[in-house]
Amino acid sequence: MPLEFVSVLSGGERLYGVIHFPSHTPSPLVIASHGLFSSKESDKFTMLGERFSQEGIALLRYDHRGCGESEGDIGETTPSSRLQDLDSIFAFTLKHPLVDGRRIGLLGSSMGGFISIFKAASDPRVKALCLWATPAELRGKEASDPPPPLRREFFEDALRYDSLKMIEKVRNCLILHGREDELVPLSQAERLYQAAGEPKRLFVFEGGDHRFSDPDDRRRAVELSLGWFKTYL
Repeated sequence: MPLEFVSVLSGGERLYGVIHFPSHTPSPLVIASHGLFSSKESDKFTMLGERFSQEGIALLRYDHRGCGESEGDIGETTPSSRLQDLDSIFAFTLKHPLVDGRRIGLLGSSMGGFISIFKAASDPRVKALCLWATPAELRGKEASDPPPPLRREFFEDALRYDSLKMIEKVRNCLILHGREDELVPLSQAERLYQAAGEPKRLFVFEGGDHRFSDPDDRRRAVELSLGWFKTYL
């Protein structure tokens, strides 16, 4: 399937991304947002792009500021800056001639899922949401002693974001989570699911970890996500 390499300005710095297009366009599109210290080049996202485009759905994977190829300093990242990046990417897709702007969904992994909740809740143009291993809250060490490369501002900014309140406004939400997730307890996925609007689904991977590192789990997660967007986009 054809690839398009794109760049978008966000906060005065350039983001880089890749769009996997299907053979027939204009097409629905899913924007995939990666985790805190990950990038668009994760094996999960590459697999998603290849599989979705085979089935008629474009997928855009991109690097947040300070990650992968994109400009910026990871130490300056905050939930607000990540959400600004997603807003910039979303605005770009709406103007793309090969994208059906009436059929856009969001998929986020971990931190990428967290920010996607807020975009989906605040923008009715988002038609469906898929969350992989996504936290209901962002907490770490005390803001006065943040783990590097994060800074105090990350945790201070995170206090502004109430995902459980916002996900009440979200419909068409699929939540995928591993029971053995070592970073985000399953209980956080259960709280998100309970708060989300209908229709919704929570799928738990028995023995699954935060990264869906088991090949069978990863393939299953991709197919569940694909099926969800086929239904709701």
